[in-house]
Order: sequence, then C-alpha cells, then structure tokens
Amino acid sequence: MVNKRDIGERLREFALNNYETLAEFAKALDMKPQTLNSYLSGKIIPGGELLNRLSALGVDIQWLLNGSEKLSGADNADSLTFRVLGKIPAGYKEFHDMSDWPEIRSLNYDPDTHFFLVVDEEFGYSMMPLVNPGDMVLVSTTARVKNGDMVAAIFDETKGALKIYSENPKIPGAVVLSSYNQAIQPIFLRKDEVKLYKVVLVEKRS
Repeated sequence: MVNKRDIGERLREFALNNYETLAEFAKALDMKPQTLNSYLSGKIIPGGELLNRLSALGVDIQWLLNGSEKLSGADNADSLTFRVLGKIPAGYKEFHDMSDWPEIRSLNYDPDTHFFLVVDEEFGYSMMPLVNPGDMVLVSTTARVKNGDMVAAIFDETKGALKIYSENPKIPGAVVLSSYNQAIQPIFLRKDEVKLYKVVLVEKRS
C-alpha cells in the first residue's frame, strides 16, 4: 500500500536525479528547504498546488503517488472499456438488468490533467464509509466542480480535505465543505481562498 514515506523517497529520487542540491530543488519549487524536508521525510504528502508545480518541473505524478509509470502516448491511446450491466437506484426501487444492452464505458483519463491522492490513514475517517482510509481518489485539475461533487480541497497553503462541495446561497462567494459523516462540522470558506479538484474515481483498497 502506498504511504507517505514511499512518496517522500520518490520525491527525493527525482530531486537528486535532476538537481545539483536539494536546496536548488526547493528554490525551483519556491519553497523553504525546511518545508521541502517535511515532504522528503514523508511527514507531509504533496497537495494539489504542489503537485501542479512538480508536474511543471517534469515529475510523473502517477509515479510519485503510487509508483506506477505514466503510459506512453501510444499505450495511453487505447483506453480500457467496461460493459454497462444495469441501472441501480440510489433509493429503494427496482434494479434494471441491462446484461444484453450493448453500451460500454471507457476509462481514459489524461495523466496530464488527472492524479491520484491517497486518503490519509490517520485523518481519513470523515468520509466513511463512502471513502475509507487507504483508498485512492483520482482527481481532475480541469473538471468543473458542481454542488454535491466530492472534491479534494486545498486551503491555507498546507491544509487539505476530501469533502462534499456545495455553495452557500445566502452568502455569495462562500463554499461549504461537508463530510459524509454528518456528525462532523462542515468547513466554511471563501471560494477565492480554496483550490478545488473534482474527484472522478474512487479506488477502494480494502
């Protein structure tokens, strides 16, 4: 299973292979060396803003987060396809069997605009059982976020959370980040002080 230390080691590997010193790498990221060391040691996992900076420097984000190499252009052209076998309600109603239906769905996410995040195993309980600690979420850097979407939210530079997004109609420009667990208080922020990345896929790890 992916952990913070693995990510830190891969980040260090990239730095040593591409920069003369770690201080030079920190400067390229517009980051203090002490902050960089927190990522290299595995104390902190890179958030969306840092992942964008790393991608611009040539880091393969899929490799960084889960150790897998990015597919080449030729390999990536052929997406995986899956049959659609039914339509299931979110409430209590009939399930429509579609075993003979010819529809298929393709999974073809561009690695340049999508990346995985691992749900923290220590602070990843507010979205259970929808998303569990250790699960992985695929997020988009370009998809439009709408009310009710699950998002990876980055705010206050180093803070982040996996939440359900909604806008506060009574306060223009305000957003509400809610947990699946209703016992946890929602987070209220101004829209201009948070970066939002729409979750497009959840990979269950347990």
